[in-house]
This record gives sequence, C-alpha cells and structure tokens, in this order.
Amino acid sequence: MKHQSAFTGNKADFADFIKKAIPDLFGGRLEVEGKKVSIPSDLPLEFKLKADEDEFGGSFTLKVSWDTGVEEEEEEVEIETD
Repeated sequence: MKHQSAFTGNKADFADFIKKAIPDLFGGRLEVEGKKVSIPSDLPLEFKLKADEDEFGGSFTLKVSWDTGVEEEEEEVEIETD
C-alpha cells in the first residue's frame, strides 16, 4: 500500500524538513499518512538518487527499496461451462 505526504516551501524549508525527517526515520519516529516508516535492518537495500531537469522545471528523488522475499500467490479461479 502506498502512502504519501507532500509539502511546499522554499530551499530553506526543504533543508529543515530533511534535517528532521532523516533522524526521525532512523529513530523510528517517521510517519507518512499516520503509518510508521521502518527500513528493515536484516534485508538488502537498494538506494538510488535521481535528478531530472529541463526548461520546465526539475525534480530530485531519493528512493530506498527492499524485497521481503515473500511472493504473492495468484488466486486461481475455475470457471465451468456447459
């Protein structure tokens, strides 16, 4: 399930946001839409930085992901026809 929080501000506001969010993340206090964010310490992590910029604007993304190793089972449905 995806959770997202969005904020608006200037560069200084973003710096203050990061200065609070990162310690909260590693301290187990970060929440997104009321759901605690927890990065597992026993699984391999993949982390990426992405930057895009063109004449219309730009973006910067920090992404951390991991695989729990649990695969979702597909539900089989049988349909009988006469």
